Amino acid sequence: MELEQLKHIIALDQYKTLSKAANELHISQPVLTRSMQKLEEDLEVSLFIRTKNKISLNDNGLMAVDLAKEIVTKTDEMKKKLKNYDRSKNTFSIGSCAPAPNIYIGQKVAQIYLEKTILSEIKDIDELVKGLYDHTYSIIIMPYEIEDDNIESIEFMEEQLYFSLPTDHKFKDRQSLSLKEMDGERMLLMSNIGFWHHMHKKMMPHTKFLIQEDRSIFYDLVELSSLASFTSDFMMNLEGKRENRIIVPISDQEAHATFYCCYLKENENKLKTLLYRL
Repeated sequence: MELEQLKHIIALDQYKTLSKAANELHISQPVLTRSMQKLEEDLEVSLFIRTKNKISLNDNGLMAVDLAKEIVTKTDEMKKKLKNYDRSKNTFSIGSCAPAPNIYIGQKVAQIYLEKTILSEIKDIDELVKGLYDHTYSIIIMPYEIEDDNIESIEFMEEQLYFSLPTDHKFKDRQSLSLKEMDGERMLLMSNIGFWHHMHKKMMPHTKFLIQEDRSIFYDLVELSSLASFTSDFMMNLEGKRENRIIVPISDQEAHATFYCCYLKENENKLKTLLYRL
């Protein structure tokens, strides 16, 4: 008995006819027919009611579909767990809620785990916690501590957002600005900024954001356009300040974040070198 046969009978139950099931499986109808005949032989029971122009599942067949679904699901879980295990041996995976801490901790990881491939991505917070538990990620970066007996959280950096204004902007002489005061303007914004995106949408609902996916194009637009944008203390330290921009602190509490490196306690020994350097 082969796994493909189980997938075939599941499809037949779902699409009801041989022709539709074969079409969805991208095989010919005769191939599907032979597969079902072979499955009956392997299981040594009849699975179908056959008439001149139709084939349908009998009671044995319906039970076989339920059992086949369990086996296929278990097989998929097995593949996923083995892939995650193999990746955990050769790869250090970072899931982050924002770009700046992802860059910071990624640099630390690259210095420590020289023999491993470093993978990192920015995801929604719910996906990060799930990914930590299923070992998709070696660590995750969160904007708060996780209250979970199986997870440890270590504070490792803070980030403060600023407005980056053109030199002729009406607020260029301000010592600070609130998000509400800037709401309604047109602004440049990088895509894939994690949880910061939700903050912008909530606190600046009337602002039209011109979102850029390419960082080099984004910086070209910042250099050449008359539109405001965001920056942060981390990014300015990393890349320097732009000469033709006025940097004004954002006064709202929402523009400040404290980041935590979160990991499964069972993996603490594997991570101790990184945790020490944090």
